[in-house]
Amino acid sequence: MRLLFAFVGALFVAGCTSDSSSGKWREVQPDTKAGRLERAKVICNGRAGETQVVAGRYWIAGAIASGNTFNACMAEQGFVQ
Repeated sequence: MRLLFAFVGALFVAGCTSDSSSGKWREVQPDTKAGRLERAKVICNGRAGETQVVAGRYWIAGAIASGNTFNACMAEQGFVQ
């Protein structure tokens, strides 16, 4: 029984730490619409993350500020919801 729990625990840890993607990087073509969207999301997620860190002491305010930063950044990049 202990061996079973150890095995299940090892599978759980391996599943949580494994990469969910194929692990292969692919190049995003910047001249396509999908490529521009992916690039904009990466840039804006970085800016929103910085905003979250700066406002981190104020948990809810930081979440709202980072969401607003992301939306504003996406608009700057030419994407709106």
